[in-house]
Amino acid sequence: MLVEAEARSTSKGHTSMSMQKKMKSLLEKVAAAKQEIADAEGNLEQALGAIQVAPRADKMAVSEVVQEAFTKLRAARTNLIELEGIVLADDD
Repeated sequence: MLVEAEARSTSKGHTSMSMQKKMKSLLEKVAAAKQEIADAEGNLEQALGAIQVAPRADKMAVSEVVQEAFTKLRAARTNLIELEGIVLADDD
C-alpha cells in the first residue's frame, strides 16, 4: 500500500531527484545529438560544394547519396526537437 501511495504521489507531479537527474541527462544527450547533426549538415554542405567540380557521372551518384544523408539528418533533427519538447513539457 505504501509503495502504491508513493507511486501515485510521484505520478501527480512530485518528481523525484532521480527522475530530475534522468531528465537532465536526457536533455544533455539531446543537445549533444543536435550539435552532432548540425556538424554533419555542415560537412555535407562542404561535400556538396566539392561535388560541383566533379565530372557529371560522379556528381549524379554522389549527390544522390548526399541528398539521402541530408534527408536522414533532417528527420533525426526533427525527432530530437520533438523529444526535447516532450521532455521539457513533462518537466513542468
